[in-house]
Amino acid sequence: MSPQIHSRILIRHFLTVFLPLSALVGAVVATIYYQQVQTEKVVLKTNELGKVDLQIKVISADFHSVVSDLMVISKENELQAVLEGVDGEQQAFSQELLLFSRYKKLYDQIRFLDQSGKEVVRVNFKQGQPAIVPEEKLQVQAKRYWFNDTLRLKQDQVFVSPLDLNIERGQVEQPLKPMIRFGTPVFDQRGQKRGIVVLNYFGNKLLDNFNQVLTNASSQGMLLNADGYWLKGAKPEDEWGFMFSGRKNRTFGKTFPQAWQQISQKESGQFQTAEGMFTFATVYPLVEGQKSSTGAGQAFAPSQNQIDTKSYYWKIVSWVSPEMLTTKSNRFLSQLLLLYAGLVGLIGIGSWLLARASVNRQMAQIELTQSEAQLRELVEREKILKTRLSSQIRNSLDLNTILSTVVGEVRELLQIDRCQFLWCQIEDESTSFQLSQEACAPDLPEPLGDSPIQKLEALSEAVLRGNLLCFDDIATDSWLDSRNRDLLVSLGFKSLLTVSVQTQSGPLGVIVCEHSRALHSWSDDEVELIRGVADQLAIAIDQAQLYNQSRAATVAATTQAEQLNQVLHNLKQTQAQLIQTEKMSSLGQLVAGVAHEINNPVNFIYGNLTHVNEYTLGLLELVELYQKSNVNSTPEVQAYIEAIDLDFMAEDLPKILVSMKMGANRIREIVLSLRNFSRLDEADMKPVNIHEGIDSTLLILQNRFKQTSANAGIEIVKEYGDIPLVECYAGQLNQVFMNLIGNAIDALDSYNNQRTVEDIKANPSQILIRTELRNSDRITVQIADNGPGMTEAVKQRLFDPFFTTKPAGKGTGLGLAISAQIVTEKHDGAIWCISEPGQGAEFWVEIPICQSCKLATTNVATLSRI
Repeated sequence: MSPQIHSRILIRHFLTVFLPLSALVGAVVATIYYQQVQTEKVVLKTNELGKVDLQIKVISADFHSVVSDLMVISKENELQAVLEGVDGEQQAFSQELLLFSRYKKLYDQIRFLDQSGKEVVRVNFKQGQPAIVPEEKLQVQAKRYWFNDTLRLKQDQVFVSPLDLNIERGQVEQPLKPMIRFGTPVFDQRGQKRGIVVLNYFGNKLLDNFNQVLTNASSQGMLLNADGYWLKGAKPEDEWGFMFSGRKNRTFGKTFPQAWQQISQKESGQFQTAEGMFTFATVYPLVEGQKSSTGAGQAFAPSQNQIDTKSYYWKIVSWVSPEMLTTKSNRFLSQLLLLYAGLVGLIGIGSWLLARASVNRQMAQIELTQSEAQLRELVEREKILKTRLSSQIRNSLDLNTILSTVVGEVRELLQIDRCQFLWCQIEDESTSFQLSQEACAPDLPEPLGDSPIQKLEALSEAVLRGNLLCFDDIATDSWLDSRNRDLLVSLGFKSLLTVSVQTQSGPLGVIVCEHSRALHSWSDDEVELIRGVADQLAIAIDQAQLYNQSRAATVAATTQAEQLNQVLHNLKQTQAQLIQTEKMSSLGQLVAGVAHEINNPVNFIYGNLTHVNEYTLGLLELVELYQKSNVNSTPEVQAYIEAIDLDFMAEDLPKILVSMKMGANRIREIVLSLRNFSRLDEADMKPVNIHEGIDSTLLILQNRFKQTSANAGIEIVKEYGDIPLVECYAGQLNQVFMNLIGNAIDALDSYNNQRTVEDIKANPSQILIRTELRNSDRITVQIADNGPGMTEAVKQRLFDPFFTTKPAGKGTGLGLAISAQIVTEKHDGAIWCISEPGQGAEFWVEIPICQSCKLATTNVATLSRI
């Protein structure tokens, strides 16, 4: 038995004992841990409930103590004496309050105010010592909300202000001074209300008592008002959010939204979320007869409204963070894991000793079984060898794959050092062998890259004759002469087997099996096996050759079919382009003929208008001179002058001649534009003013974008840049402009048919034509509309021949394809479109200024860019 098998059996026996025992101990440890965690959780919940209950009692006790102090002061005899106006009693009452403040140390201010809001007596507690405020520094507090709310109470009723920060001169006092004001009205012996007594209770005293309950606790205590603002929180910067505009969003609800949803809706409770464990209760510090209000954010603002006892409450929340929840359990878990690791180590040692003893008893039986299996494997390998090779060879028709599979399988199945396949090439009278595939044992050095038959003429001749060569021991074989034997031995060969592969298709190959590390006796079975492999390989090579020939014929036929399809497509495209070109040529000839026919009479009229103007002015001057020389004209002449209104005629006739001249000039300009558009006399490239071509195109299309009763009209915006003359085919370039502007007009007309009159007035149709010089050697023409735009799928096919989005009969799909061909092939330029649905469309045409001296240009037929 090999060491590897022995190790695997030993490990298997070890795991059979070790794993169940380890799992059992792990289950016990897990149970202990679970029970401990549950116990700790129950104890924690109980402690948290006790802490919250104790905090409620602390707050209630503080409120009860302050109310008791307030009622004692309001019933003082000295105060009644002050109300009766007894001399000297005000000073005695001040001293009484001074001693009370020094003893209690709980009140920032103790005040008695009369019904007008004027302070009669006030004792301040500052820097640890109380002091009576001099009479000249006493203030009037009639506008303070707490004064008015307290003065409205009945006898023995108590006003309690919200817990907030003290405000001085309209600003929050710094450092922060939390404050609760307790007040009660004061009545004299006749039952008349004479003022109020107010205690400014240090809120810090209450908050300190609140914190003392949680000293050395694992939880964080929080005191919230009814709106969820922190009165006491985890971070000082989060407290008193309702007193500062910059802290309005710092609430418990913002920090713990899931927890606040339950806390705000229930009186008390305890629950756990991903944010931690929360224990909460609602405390109502006021008792029957006590009143409060929502207070005011400004110093002298009235209270917002009075609330009853149950409406004034705080939320006490104890929060245990997720980290604190797991601290103790994690510590206990670490201890259990250490214990478990020790137990597992002991179990492992014992399991290993038991496994080793068991394996030693089974070694003989396992080795015997393994020997029988190896024997059966050797027998079976000999039977299935040919079948496996045949299957592997026929799985692929690729010749290199077949040869690689053969040499690999032969080397692996026969366990030889090296197996090679070589092609035999015969040229004239010389013979050479070319290595095709080679497979070597993994522990051999790098492959030789050649074969011994290339070096020995006797071996080569035997291969050519189709002989099989078999050498068990090259060093002693008598078939080889001494020279060939010594050469093979020097190359490191000990045993050799070669067999020729004769194919029907002509190529000759050879399989070479080699041993270089030890002698090997080639058995008859191995020789027959190699012969069978050679026969099967010859058939596979013939099949691969036939397959390659059929593939080559298929590829040639496919290529020819594709070429024919491309020729047919080109013929169709050329035919369509010829039709379109013929149309444009006919249009150009028609335009040129009309322009020529109109130009002659117009020139005649325009040339004679100058003489008519001179003759008319001369006649008018003659009539004027005649009138001056013949003052007393006959009645008949005078009547005729009045009938024809000679003065008006003399004034209006020059104007009519000027108008006629302007009209004739306009006709000449139209004729010139028509001639510029047709450009029949410019078949070669010439420097051309691009702007003239655009203007001529606009003139021809003028009737399509003019506003009529049935058409909303299209505004043409021209932003011509300073560009030089461009060397181009003017007529063909005008055809491009005609297609682009015509398509823009079609898109806007179709878009307007879908819009309301109000929408058209609010967003009138517009075509923008812009030209500019780019990179000093190229110019661009941009034609943009504010129509419906187009999708990405439409943009990708814009310049495909016969593709159109127009209804049947309104578009051939050749305009943009021909335009792209004119720009890219005729002018070495580029054309592309920028468009999105609802954003209109913008076409760019870019061509070189000088065709004869152009630099590297884009030869892409069409571009569609975003």
